[in-house]
Amino acid sequence: MRGSALPLLLAVAAAGCGGTTAPPDLPAWEKHLPPASVYGARRGLQPARGIVHLHSPYSHDACDNRPRGADGAPNEPCLADLRAALCSEHIDYAALTDHDDTMADEDFATLFSMRGGDEPVMSGADQVASRILCDDGHEVLVTVGGENDLMPIMLDRHVAGTVAERHAIYNGTDAAAVAAYRAAGGLVWVAHTESKSLAMLREVVPDGIEVYNLHANLDPNIRVLLGLEPGGAIAAAANFADTNPGHPEPDLALLSFLAPNEPARTAWNELLADGLHIAATAGSDAHQNAIPIALADGERGDSYRRVLRWFGNIALVADPHDPQQIEAALKAGRVMAVFEMLGTPEGLDIRATSAVKTYELGDTVPAGEGAMLAVDAPRVRALDPGLPVPTVRIRVLRIDPATRAVTEVGRADDANVAVPAAAPGAYRVEISIIPRHVGPYLGDLGPAMADREYPWVYASPIYVQ
Repeated sequence: MRGSALPLLLAVAAAGCGGTTAPPDLPAWEKHLPPASVYGARRGLQPARGIVHLHSPYSHDACDNRPRGADGAPNEPCLADLRAALCSEHIDYAALTDHDDTMADEDFATLFSMRGGDEPVMSGADQVASRILCDDGHEVLVTVGGENDLMPIMLDRHVAGTVAERHAIYNGTDAAAVAAYRAAGGLVWVAHTESKSLAMLREVVPDGIEVYNLHANLDPNIRVLLGLEPGGAIAAAANFADTNPGHPEPDLALLSFLAPNEPARTAWNELLADGLHIAATAGSDAHQNAIPIALADGERGDSYRRVLRWFGNIALVADPHDPQQIEAALKAGRVMAVFEMLGTPEGLDIRATSAVKTYELGDTVPAGEGAMLAVDAPRVRALDPGLPVPTVRIRVLRIDPATRAVTEVGRADDANVAVPAAAPGAYRVEISIIPRHVGPYLGDLGPAMADREYPWVYASPIYVQ
């Protein structure tokens, strides 16, 4: 988040609000995500939960704009918060994307911020990742990338050149910059898709884009681009600073501003209509630099733990501990963005099947095989039977490369979907949810917020050619 407008949110949030409803007798709120393994394996593929777009003290604006001490050393308490959040939220892979200031100035191995018992992950002579060994036995793969106008992820090394040349390349937006990122072993991603022109996206031909970015839903200036009321997020999020009896669960503050990023979704559809294969992720854009006040749970409003709890990106791989497999899954589009604050979508399975084989997200089905695209409807994991029941809505969209039309070819509420996938095009699945089950945790805000429809899953396409 460069030039964040979120200090406005801080000022409003500090005032709090005055709900007084007594808290009901509810099951304890789950502060942490379960291991991604609860999604279940499908056809030899395991789920790996990841954060794509994440800032460490090697971004100049991280850690309340104090990423370094006077001696130049990283802000260790802030880094410790990040590392603890990666463990507590069972993140399997963390794609760091620090700004060129100061990431480009550092030796590449320094950027992994290894501490304690961390292990380097090598490819020949290059360190391509590090492995955090969490106290509970969980392991987190950490990779290095950068977020500027483009967002190279999972680099194996710095781009070539002097420090000054690195800065220029990391800030590049042309084919030469893209070639440099790929030569350094990285994938080319686009952050803040809502602010990028379609001409630029077509020139770059990225491996993937952000179909959602947290900052875009918050910043009044960006909200204008999304067709949203500029100050709406600030006013709504301030309710979650309430510390009175019956206050809303602070983790649910996401619901005060979560909305589809229509310009990003439109750009994605346009690229798919061009016949390109483009994966999509949701960008946490976490810096721990926006809301330093403590909310009712005693934790700062934008803690790494809270933001990483909100949503992530599930890659499907044979081995969740292998960084090369995770990178390959992202490149192939075997990935879906999931807003797990609304519940972990247990039982979800998306595939295309024909008489010949079963195809996964990102795969290409030859035209003429008569394939069916099938979606097994997810359910909220471990939903207490005493809570209200959510509605889960599945939509299957086909983007036709001949007409450029985006057509809904399948739809169901709380039921499986199966539709023909015979005509050429990109078939992608969106799942939304009306999260009535979280209404009791919202206090006086429950009726207004829990009956709205929110995005839950954006799955990368399956293609028919």
